[in-house]
Amino acid sequence: MTESFYILGILWTLDCAMRLAEASALNQSGANRIPSRKWLWLELGLAIGITVLLRQVFLLFVPFLFLWLWWNDLQPSGSIQDGWRPKLSAMLAGSFLTALVIFLLIVPWTIRNYLAFHTIVPLNTNSGYAFFWGNHPIYGTHFVGILPADGPSYQDLIPPELRHLNEAELDRALFKVGIGFVVDDPVRYALLSVSRVREYFKFWPSSDSGLVSNISRVGSFGILLPFIAYGIVLSVILAWRSRNMQQRADILLLLVFCVVYSGIHLLTWALIRYRLPVDAVFLIFAAVGIVDVSSRIRQHLSI
Repeated sequence: MTESFYILGILWTLDCAMRLAEASALNQSGANRIPSRKWLWLELGLAIGITVLLRQVFLLFVPFLFLWLWWNDLQPSGSIQDGWRPKLSAMLAGSFLTALVIFLLIVPWTIRNYLAFHTIVPLNTNSGYAFFWGNHPIYGTHFVGILPADGPSYQDLIPPELRHLNEAELDRALFKVGIGFVVDDPVRYALLSVSRVREYFKFWPSSDSGLVSNISRVGSFGILLPFIAYGIVLSVILAWRSRNMQQRADILLLLVFCVVYSGIHLLTWALIRYRLPVDAVFLIFAAVGIVDVSSRIRQHLSI
């Protein structure tokens, strides 16, 4: 499993983006020691590229990351003569540098896939399979994480007329079929997506799971969930009261990642392990909640 490396890649990417925004704020304030933005843009490209190689689904979040960077960098500040054109030029140059690094990391695998499948596949061939299986009418309006052993297998669900296709061709064909499921019955798709919330945020014991899985699930996310919720609310309140624009922007980025990444899986295929990258960010907010609660308890006991 490469999940741990993938999570580290996501945290690295978010950290790079925040340091880029901080460097921009220092530049606008006229600080003497300003980090080199060029190297930060290069590092961001490396972080995104490596993360995407580990899980291509992260590509769907990248546009939101760039929107956040542009929004954060192009906010009105400074004197009128500073203007917005220098900022825009710098953002364009930096974004191009990051995109170039990402492209250079992806293109060798695209070439490899073309030689293997004789069609352009940027990274891997699992998105079509996941979207097809995750939205198949067999679920109705209630998603099940793993199909039961006494029913049809995932392979059985693949239409016979498509099974002669190679891996890349089948991936694209299944994605088209999956889109057809959505178009044919959008209400069912909406209800099915909502039903995935239960599977995605599951923290309670289940008869379908073993003892170790139930204990680890309740003993990790189950215990931390109240602190996560409290930490998110507290972080937003403190950032708003402090009027620290950079702190507000950083919290916004973390929350946007949690919402967008969760939304991607709720609209496609949701399992508990797909929530792990979001949990890594949730732990930051859980820490805020735990520290605040423990501080209040100490103050209460000392009175």
